Amino acid sequence: MSCGVKVLFVLLVLAFAGTSCQKEDTRGTSVTFSKSVGGDIYFQPEEKDGYEKVVPDSLGNLVLKIELKEPGYYRYVSTKQFFYSVYLTPGSRVEIVENEDGVSFKGDHAAENAFLAENPFVGEAEEGVEKYSAEWVSANWQGLERMIGKLRESGLPREFIQLQELKYRFGVYKQLLEGPALMAMFMNRTVRLPDDYYDFLKDLKFDDPQITRVPKWFQVMVGAFERMEKEGMLEVSLEHFMEVYGKRIEDEKVRSLFLVNLLDLMLQKGYSDQFPAYVMSVRRLITDSVAIAQLPRIEARYREALEANQMIVRGMSAPEFKAVDVNGKEYSSADFKGKVQVLDFWFTGCVPCRAEMPYMEKLADELEGQPIVFVAMSLDSGNELLATWRQMVKDKKGNEYHLNVPDGFKSALAKSYLIRGVPRVVVIDKEGKIVDAYAKRPSDPKLKMQLEQLIERL
Repeated sequence: MSCGVKVLFVLLVLAFAGTSCQKEDTRGTSVTFSKSVGGDIYFQPEEKDGYEKVVPDSLGNLVLKIELKEPGYYRYVSTKQFFYSVYLTPGSRVEIVENEDGVSFKGDHAAENAFLAENPFVGEAEEGVEKYSAEWVSANWQGLERMIGKLRESGLPREFIQLQELKYRFGVYKQLLEGPALMAMFMNRTVRLPDDYYDFLKDLKFDDPQITRVPKWFQVMVGAFERMEKEGMLEVSLEHFMEVYGKRIEDEKVRSLFLVNLLDLMLQKGYSDQFPAYVMSVRRLITDSVAIAQLPRIEARYREALEANQMIVRGMSAPEFKAVDVNGKEYSSADFKGKVQVLDFWFTGCVPCRAEMPYMEKLADELEGQPIVFVAMSLDSGNELLATWRQMVKDKKGNEYHLNVPDGFKSALAKSYLIRGVPRVVVIDKEGKIVDAYAKRPSDPKLKMQLEQLIERL
């Protein structure tokens, strides 16, 4: 009997011209679900957030047909809300069987999927060991190597072993990179990390073409590069950071697909006046035909974004605003003319917004005495949310102004800036002109660099 890793079953709603005409192999893969227990089951690509329920076809069969181009991973969520990683390849026929005793696998890759079910690696340490402490980190690295040793001795196909080893490693990288921030956001706990906590990044290489088959590979690589910047391991460049990242990636396929995904991510985050320069800086580094074929679509999306954001591009007059502090005192944009303005739009129910607040406070303290103001612009509305906002900011003594925008997301100001999601940072120059309507978050060292360059030009 196989076993899965039980997790809380929640649906997260949160706040990226080809040169070859060779036909791709997209042989149909079939996944059949056989169960003798009641309840819903879910199945979707492992990198995808959310859950897709498996429903019977017109004949009452639980069968999915999937067009795969290369081997990859899917996630099966059982009726008892256990998660199982499922390995698929183009043209494979896989059956997932669930009964009162658990879940098992038949057909192609039955041995691989049984191995995955019996050997999930989600981090380990003895009970009582503080998470992310030196002892915890050491235990996880040792556990990873034991798991990889077991994988190599499994006798399973070589291609699977190579890919699964990457998957195990990237799972540990993801935990180390994201875990402390998630603990701070969701558990309100800040942990003190060992001095050598991020040393693994110094020698981290992205030289295996199979990396792009690993779920969440792109998110892990972005997180790694951003952390390298913060730790002084990588040059911080406001205009050429994509090129800096790209030059650290040795494999052509990984580098090319990473860069087109990064360009796409920039568009997902919002319009950027710098986007054409970003494309120009990395175009020569995008050499894989599959990635090259995606560039026209990305550039077309940029043109659409430019049209939609034409009233808030660089150099336009920033929309005027009026907002009030916790005591009801009114401020307007005119009160800050003559200084660089950093407007940080947020609301109390936004977890990522709250996670960024310490970074903005630190930035405001570091630039104290300079001709620059930091304004936290709450978009909370309604008596209950406003009361929460007042409670959160009433005792803050830093160098930020804490203001509330009347009518919040429905205000003329939010509509002028096309604010549909937060956090959102806007930078305005001393003349009241927009510098960046979609600036970096304060945890990103590139925002500080941008602000220092603006101050130097005053």
